[in-house]
Amino acid sequence: MGSRCAHAVLLGIAATGLVACGGGGQTGGSGGAPGTGGATATGGTTATGGATATGGATATGRGGNTGTAGRGGSTGAAGRGGTTGAGGSTGTGGSRTDGGAACTVGPWPAADPTVAGPFATVTENNVGPAAGVGPDGGAPVAFTMFRPKDLSQGGLCHPVVTWGNGTGSNPSLYKVLLNQLASHGFVVIASDSPNVAQGTPAPMVAGVTWVLQQNDDPTSELYQKIDTTHIGATGHSQGAFATTSAGSDSHITTIAPLCGASTQKNLHGPAWLFCGGMDTTVPCSTVQNAFNGISNVPVMLADYLSVDHASWITFRGSTPGPVEAAVTAWMRVQLMGDTALRSWFYGPSCKLCTDAGWQVMQKMMDQ
Repeated sequence: MGSRCAHAVLLGIAATGLVACGGGGQTGGSGGAPGTGGATATGGTTATGGATATGGATATGRGGNTGTAGRGGSTGAAGRGGTTGAGGSTGTGGSRTDGGAACTVGPWPAADPTVAGPFATVTENNVGPAAGVGPDGGAPVAFTMFRPKDLSQGGLCHPVVTWGNGTGSNPSLYKVLLNQLASHGFVVIASDSPNVAQGTPAPMVAGVTWVLQQNDDPTSELYQKIDTTHIGATGHSQGAFATTSAGSDSHITTIAPLCGASTQKNLHGPAWLFCGGMDTTVPCSTVQNAFNGISNVPVMLADYLSVDHASWITFRGSTPGPVEAAVTAWMRVQLMGDTALRSWFYGPSCKLCTDAGWQVMQKMMDQ
C-alpha cells in the first residue's frame, strides 16, 4: 500500500502537521458509488443523488415521479419532496404520515460489529451545507449521508458519526466502513471535501451542526430521530488529524482517528487512536505522541501490526475488515451503550489486548 500513497507523500506534511496523503493516495472514485445504491436503498441514481425504486426518473433529482425513495414528485416512503408514505419526512416540503414520532434514547441491543447490522441502509449525496473547500481549493462542498433507511425501526434515537476523508479522497473510498456504521444504526455525515482540515467552520463540525438542525426540523427525514447526546468523530489520515481537532467541540463525545492524531487536551469523552504498524506515512510514533498528550479522558492506542497507512481499508465487497469492525465496536460501546463489547477495549485482558495481531496501550481504561 505504500505505492498507493507515493504521489501524495511527495507533497510532504503541511505546516499544520497534516499529511498530504489519505486513502492510499487514491480518490474516492476508485471506490465507486457509495453505500448500498446511490441515494436510495434500491440502487437507482439521479443527477443529484435521488433515485428510483421502480424505474421512474427525474430530470434534476428533485422533480418528476419516483417510486419509493426519490427526491421529488410523489414518493412512497422516503422522498424529499411531495408527500411521503409510511416512513419519512420531506426535505423541501410536503407532509409526514408518521407524525414525526419522537424516538427513545438507548441503550441499544447488542450486535456483532464484524458483520452488517440490522438496518437496511440508504446513501444520500450532496446533502447539508457547503463547508470547507472543494478539490484544488475550490468552492465549499456538501456532504454524503449514510443512514438507516427506516429511521423509525426499533424506535431508538440514532447516534451520529461525523467522518473526515484522507487528503484527496471522498467518502466513496470508505463506503464499506461508513455503510457498516449505518447498518448498525448510526447516522453518518461525511464531508465531501478532500481537505477536511481546512475551512471555518471545520467541515466535520459543520456536518454535526446540520444534523442537529435537521433533528429539530419537522420537514426533515431526521426529525426527532437523532440522539443529540451521543455523537462521535472518526476519519483517516488528514481526516484523522481533523477528527482530533473536532473532538474539542462540545457535541462530540468520542473520537476514533485512524492513521493520524494530534494532541488534543479538550476532549469530552473516550478516545480510540489507531495506527498501522507498517505505516511510514504517519508512523505510530506520531499517533503515540497524541496518546501521550491525552490525560483527561480514557484513551487507547491500538497498533494493528500488519497494515500500513491504507492497507486496512476494505476497498471492495461489503464485509468489514478487522479495523473497520473495531471502529464499529468502539462506536457501539461509546454511543449506543453496548456493554457486551466493552471487553474489546477495557481492562488489561481486553480482546485487542490479548490478540497477537494488535499492540495496545491504555490509560484510564481499567474497567
